[in-house]
Amino acid sequence: MNYVTNDTVTDVLGADWAASGNEQQAVIMANAWLNEQRLPTYTDDVPNEILAAGAYIAQEVIAGTMYQGRSEGVLASKSVKAGSVSSSKTYASGVDGQAMSAGESMALVLIKPFKICTPIVVPLGRF
Repeated sequence: MNYVTNDTVTDVLGADWAASGNEQQAVIMANAWLNEQRLPTYTDDVPNEILAAGAYIAQEVIAGTMYQGRSEGVLASKSVKAGSVSSSKTYASGVDGQAMSAGESMALVLIKPFKICTPIVVPLGRF
């Protein structure tokens, strides 16, 4: 489903939002990101919060801050020992190790009330 278009992103961010990049690609990536978020399919009006979230993602794509890796990753665990001084850090890898931009964080907050939550079904097997 296409949630946002060039026009909806322009309505949210202003006419010069894509001055330094490929707006078509940014809108395609924003829609792909939104489709990945388990949102309902809307046949009529898409809620303004979802349109705004798509606009923020498109802006992050233009800025080059979406899907960026980190040099160190997200800290997954940390250990400290006082006697004989010791320190240990473990960093997450994969998706958890990727940086999240401010725009992506804001987009996640905006769409949170609309996300479809499906229960996890665990097969119990035969008895």
